[in-house]
Amino acid sequence: MKTHTWFFFFIIIFSNNVSGQNKTFKYDFNYKPNSLKDSLVLEKTVLDIKDGSLSIFRTEQEKKSDSLIAKTGFGFGRKPMLENQFYIIKKISDNEVLKSIQTMFREILYIKIDEKLDWTILPEKDKIEAFEVQKATLNYGGRNWTAWFANEIPIQDGPYIFHGLPGLIVKISDDQNNFIFNLTEIKNLNGEIYYRTKGTEITWNHLKKMSENFYKDPLSRVKSMGIQFKKDDGLGGTVSVDMKSESERMRKMIRKNNNPVELNHRIDYK
Repeated sequence: MKTHTWFFFFIIIFSNNVSGQNKTFKYDFNYKPNSLKDSLVLEKTVLDIKDGSLSIFRTEQEKKSDSLIAKTGFGFGRKPMLENQFYIIKKISDNEVLKSIQTMFREILYIKIDEKLDWTILPEKDKIEAFEVQKATLNYGGRNWTAWFANEIPIQDGPYIFHGLPGLIVKISDDQNNFIFNLTEIKNLNGEIYYRTKGTEITWNHLKKMSENFYKDPLSRVKSMGIQFKKDDGLGGTVSVDMKSESERMRKMIRKNNNPVELNHRIDYK
């Protein structure tokens, strides 16, 4: 982490009431799409906290897209897989955590995360960059997690669904290092927070059925709408593709990148 970032951060900490301010916390999120391979994907993610009662965790790309949609009605495309999306809305004042999912056709769905986060806070302490941190462990989603939180930052929040510790989570990872979140920057949040406020509530079982149906025929809806499927040709134009071969390519991609955070809801695609 850059020294000037931490200097700026400490100015904020000691000159303002952190818990009462609007803040942006940036995290490097490294994860393995395929648990059988060592290669990691890096996502730049942000946790925006507003008035201590609402927090939004998403990728930087999703934040930019939300802003564009609010201002122009148009945003960026979405991942085809429904399980591997990391957009989380925490309504802290209502003790509610929502996992937001957007389909290729921009329908917005959400799942209420009801699983209790039963943290075990341990006496072990360490230092990460400028922070004195303390260790805590948790089982969530069929994975064992280790978190390091900073008591000096009195915000009981963190990346993804993780929250409820007596200080901000600076780092958290599962015991297989499939998912690693590292805090990289803290700054004041300026301007309006644009985020997904609408959607249809679904259950994990509903998501499973939707994902299985998508896997059986990824382009079924495109075909039913009579839309000619095209792809970027890499030269600034588009090119038509064979539906059958494209569907098989997408099915192969789903099988290959089948490592969701919630391992207990993993689908065994064949």
